[in-house]
Amino acid sequence: MMETLLPGRRLSFQERKAAEKKRKEAAAKKKREQEARRKREAEAKKRAAEAKKKREAEAKKRAAEAKRKADEAKKRREAEAKKRAEEAKRRREEDARRKQEAEEKRRREEEEASKPKPPPTSTTPPPVDKPTEPTEPKDPEDNTGTDPEENTEPTEPDEDPTDGAEPDPAPDPEPEPVPELPVVEAEARHIFDSQVDFSSNQNEQDQPVTEYKMTPNISYKLDFYGTDLKFDDGAEVEMWSFETDDQRKCFPGPLIRPKEGQIFHASFSPSKGNHTIHWHGMEPDPRNDGVGHTSFEIAGDYTYQWQPQKGTPGDADCGTAGTYFYHCHVNTTLHVQMGMFGPLIIDPVEHPDFPVTPGARRAFVDGPEYDIDTEALLIPYSMDTRWHGMNHAAGLSGEDAGLNHFQPKHFYALGGELARRPSGKEKVWSMKSLRANVYKAGDTRKPTLLRLLNANYLPTMLRFQDKSGNPVAMAEVIAHDGRPYRDTHAKDGSSPPCGAAGYPMMTSVLASGSAERYDLLLLPPAAGEYQVVLDFKDWITDEVIGQRIIPLTAS
Repeated sequence: MMETLLPGRRLSFQERKAAEKKRKEAAAKKKREQEARRKREAEAKKRAAEAKKKREAEAKKRAAEAKRKADEAKKRREAEAKKRAEEAKRRREEDARRKQEAEEKRRREEEEASKPKPPPTSTTPPPVDKPTEPTEPKDPEDNTGTDPEENTEPTEPDEDPTDGAEPDPAPDPEPEPVPELPVVEAEARHIFDSQVDFSSNQNEQDQPVTEYKMTPNISYKLDFYGTDLKFDDGAEVEMWSFETDDQRKCFPGPLIRPKEGQIFHASFSPSKGNHTIHWHGMEPDPRNDGVGHTSFEIAGDYTYQWQPQKGTPGDADCGTAGTYFYHCHVNTTLHVQMGMFGPLIIDPVEHPDFPVTPGARRAFVDGPEYDIDTEALLIPYSMDTRWHGMNHAAGLSGEDAGLNHFQPKHFYALGGELARRPSGKEKVWSMKSLRANVYKAGDTRKPTLLRLLNANYLPTMLRFQDKSGNPVAMAEVIAHDGRPYRDTHAKDGSSPPCGAAGYPMMTSVLASGSAERYDLLLLPPAAGEYQVVLDFKDWITDEVIGQRIIPLTAS
């Protein structure tokens, strides 16, 4: 065959015909292979389209199923809440009925005890050696067989209320109605068998009365809400919190900001289940402190009332200005994680010895001034989504609801500049960046105040650094949990702030735990870009399990 293709030799007709046939067969084969390839590609494309359609259908089905389960869970929660409310109402009605019955019984017994006893039938007591015979009544007109001495002072019929009845000259002492009282008292007073029993039997009231109610200087109307909220990392979970008319279904709860000396009112309507408001760090009287274990849980509504104490310059024992927060104190661990908390800031009174620059405010009565425009709030918060599927009273009846296992997978830096909290409905307020003023003594523009409110269940570390990661000691710690840091060593009792006393507490790192609050005056050394790093640490290993980095611009 090779010889027929050698150059210089002319092919015969048969050879050309065979070669042409071979070329046609090769072309036909190639065409068949192309068609087979196209067919395979078409089938593969069809299978891919079918698979995609199937995946979309399955995803849609899963989404529908998830929605159905969420709706069922929501209906279940609402039914359970309704059932609990009905049970609470039934218990209240039963308690009221028992209380009314006990009161009526006590009143009857008091009336019975207060009735006058019948007077004796004779003013002369019967002789000891000759007792009267109470079992044989005698006719007043028949003196036969009667001892004359016994009739020397007969009982006048008109004055004897017992005339015509059996005389009772020597009655036994009347049984006192007291023996049943301990039973009534035992019914009204619950003896707790255990901590679980104590936690499960709190004092519930529909409309508790605000005692000694005064005209407020500042008041808020708070309502409860429950809804699904979407966070900045895409997580969408059910949240519970507080709302006002201008902050509807937002998280964290609305900012509450009274001033020292003002009479403060907050009217609260839980609407679903029993809740309270605890003013963390303020410590008003028990009725207004919102701790169900020492006052009551609210089923209807209640107006909390308290008055923050005014500060006095140089006095470490007076004044309440600072950073606090409020939260529900019913099933506290769960309800705070669900979002039932909000910031509370007490502003100081203005003292003539410590005037305030326009556009500024003092952190406390004689504290440093700060810039109102850049004042910011930072709230570390981590979330275990498993907890957000629990019901209102999970764990309160002694069952193991897993509230001792907090395993968050989501970590947040909530808050931002207080003057610029976003408005709208169903918003999660997240800190994206920070501004800080570069301040030098004598500047009219004052430094920036950062308020830290730790709403996290993990140890938290706050670090200030430059863009290269080097620590920068730019934070002056001026207060902790609403109490200023002061120099208290002077014999005359005067206590100036530490900064004014000559030793400001500067740091580049600050550790905090759950519910701690710090007031930090930011003093960057120069204009430029910095970072605020928020580390979330494991309780046992101290390992960083979550982190948020917040850009800080100093100018």
